[in-house]
Amino acid sequence: MNFEMWFFHSASDWFNSWGLVYPGVWIFFFFWIFAFSACIGSFLNVCIWRIPRGESLSKAASHCTVCGAKIRWYDNIPVASYLILRGRCRSCRTPYSSSYFFVELICALLVTALWAKTGLCRQLPEIIPARMLLIFFGMACAVTDMRFRVVPDKLTYTGMIFALVTAALLPAAWGVDLSWEAALQSLAQGLFPAVFLAIFAELGKLISRQEVIGRGDVKFTALCGMLIGLPGVIFALFAGSLAGSLWGVAVERKLSAKLPFVPFIMFGALIWIFFDQQLLGFYLKFFTGM
Repeated sequence: MNFEMWFFHSASDWFNSWGLVYPGVWIFFFFWIFAFSACIGSFLNVCIWRIPRGESLSKAASHCTVCGAKIRWYDNIPVASYLILRGRCRSCRTPYSSSYFFVELICALLVTALWAKTGLCRQLPEIIPARMLLIFFGMACAVTDMRFRVVPDKLTYTGMIFALVTAALLPAAWGVDLSWEAALQSLAQGLFPAVFLAIFAELGKLISRQEVIGRGDVKFTALCGMLIGLPGVIFALFAGSLAGSLWGVAVERKLSAKLPFVPFIMFGALIWIFFDQQLLGFYLKFFTGM
């Protein structure tokens, strides 16, 4: 299959065939996409808090981390409950971190925008699940990296398993017909940039005698490649490195090896997710014109 034809043109206009051009259907469909994604964001908040601390995700019910009071179901509605309670625990009135609200809201907005963009650009709907996984796992890894300077293996390895399963179930997302071939492509396109980054990290460590890139960054890079492919992860690394350097100079007034890298890789990956056609078109014109 011709890569350019597969990437830029869907076999069918599913956005129209699903009736999403009609306001009533559009509002109903995207409301539930938003609500579902916000619920996943709420679960990600639990992962972000508990996984770095070694706590179980299933044994303990949601509770206030200050007074220990269990959070009632009607106080645990994503996005809405935070606004209703004004970001405070109902029992002890201790303020919650605003990051809980923003993780839920950003996940919901990004996934809703992903569905809309994919349909309006007439891309294959099969690419959506992998990109949703990147938004969810990327959000959890990025926030954890910012808070604790760690990228938990539980998140990256679990994401890799989901990536392989998704590729096998939806081989059309990789432009092939066979499940094993799609899974193999996903694995290879994640492994290649991760190995390159790992070698770069070791060389940097030998030269500077300090850790330049952490193992968690390498594993997250592999996860990105397995979900959005080699062109996407290369762009994410380039854009992330540039954004991280600019942030270090402009905001922190220094280039620090301790600057969390995953949030910047995720920033680059999001640019690719929403502008992949334009970026790939630029790549093709640039290299074919050389």
